[in-house]
Amino acid sequence: MDTREIDGEDYIAAVRAGAIDPFGHTAAELQASLDAYDREWGERLAALSDDELDAVVAGRMMVPQLPGPAESDYTAHLRAEAAFVGRMRALEAQTARLEAEQREVLAARLSAVLAAGGNIDTARRESASVLAAELHLSDRTIEQRMTGAWQLVHELPAAHEAHKAGRITAGHLRTIEQATRTLRLDDAVSATDRTRIEAELVELAERTTPGQLRSRAPRIVDRVLTAPLQQRFDAAREQRAAWVSDAGDGMVDIGARVPAAFGYGVFDRLTQAARGKAKDDPRTFDQYRADAFLELLLCGQVPEDLTGVSAFTATIAVTIPATALLRDDPLNAGAGGADGEGESDPELRFPAMLDGRILVDPDTIRDLATDTVTWERLFLHPVTGIPITVDTYQPTRAMRRWLKARDGRCRWPGCNHPVTRADTDHTRAYANGGTTALTNLAHLCRRHHTMKHATRWTVQQLAGGVLEWTSPLGDTIRDDPEPQGPRFTTTLNRPLFDAGSFRVWKEDSHHAEADPGGDEAASDPARARPSR
Repeated sequence: MDTREIDGEDYIAAVRAGAIDPFGHTAAELQASLDAYDREWGERLAALSDDELDAVVAGRMMVPQLPGPAESDYTAHLRAEAAFVGRMRALEAQTARLEAEQREVLAARLSAVLAAGGNIDTARRESASVLAAELHLSDRTIEQRMTGAWQLVHELPAAHEAHKAGRITAGHLRTIEQATRTLRLDDAVSATDRTRIEAELVELAERTTPGQLRSRAPRIVDRVLTAPLQQRFDAAREQRAAWVSDAGDGMVDIGARVPAAFGYGVFDRLTQAARGKAKDDPRTFDQYRADAFLELLLCGQVPEDLTGVSAFTATIAVTIPATALLRDDPLNAGAGGADGEGESDPELRFPAMLDGRILVDPDTIRDLATDTVTWERLFLHPVTGIPITVDTYQPTRAMRRWLKARDGRCRWPGCNHPVTRADTDHTRAYANGGTTALTNLAHLCRRHHTMKHATRWTVQQLAGGVLEWTSPLGDTIRDDPEPQGPRFTTTLNRPLFDAGSFRVWKEDSHHAEADPGGDEAASDPARARPSR
């Protein structure tokens, strides 16, 4: 709209009626600007003498500006920023209005197709194909747009109108549409509740970002859903898909929409692969994940069964407590038959566990064991059940969880890098005879893990997970694990824990329970008390 060819009052009236100012001003802002302009002109004319006024009327001179300080650079910068923001706000409003009108046209066309009756699917596809040919788009794309537009206009009218008026953005509208899919599919929810929830989401969208709305919307919708979690999952699961799109420069983006548990499982598997890469591998974590993703899909085994179990190779862990090793034949002691059934000690019967968390039936374990290459032995603490040592390079999940709780951060002196992004390092190198045991493992971030092996720094692990570092200059630096709970002290002048045993002290008894590693523990009267 050209403001030089229209009266100011008429222009403001047009904006008040719904026209969009190209600089994003509202009718109230334009009215205030016009009033200020009129006041300034009155002041400038009042400051003229009679001769100057005659010269202005005759066109011999311009009306001079009122005297005042020159505009500072900072004020000019703010004015330019305000103009930029206003222009972008106007463009956003114009875009929203055009998109809303486009939705209304598509929805009206689909409504006409539905009202005509007959073979609706064929009629819808025919209508979509005609427009697709004109716009050089696929008919599937146009058909999806028609369906989506009809749903927004008829099922979310308040959100559609808010976007059309420029009160919310397209990002807000998409978030509301996604958050209310389950709500609109739930027949048990009344129309009144649907309208109320939509209005609440629109009101929230008008004062938050799309990201903030996305995090809050599920809680609002959940209040009226009859079966929120299961219904949402069942509906969302039907949208499973995989796709690929050109990213330019010889690259593509490939993705899939899958159930969350499986999706996070896939990403965790890629992350574990990246954590195991060689220390001198120049690839970043993201690059390694991408390479591992391609290798698994292109070179891995394609499962022939629906569950995909055949795509995995199992590592079977035989779990026995360390005390059971004192028996001649702990697994078959007292067995009444070939299958181990009979009078065997119940404490020595252990079910198969998947990754230490899930019970697995014997038939499945036998199937997995058929293709097993690696077998590991786990030595468990007889009281806590925590794995103390394994005879493979990688620690178990339980050991990693225990170490993360103990360390809490990178154990290099002075480093505070979080343990979640640190490597599990063998204090004494595994290649040099170091064991995969809790007493020989600690977390180091990738930077300090590399420095430990590439520089003249040395380290040894003392009792209680204490690391004693020695610098290239010979200085000794002690790094103690940070306490994760109450701290206990002993009344004796020696450590409560030593490298050869793990003891559990009872506060109400003068006797201690100990593992076989500490011969004197059974009669030791020492007691532990919390320090104050």
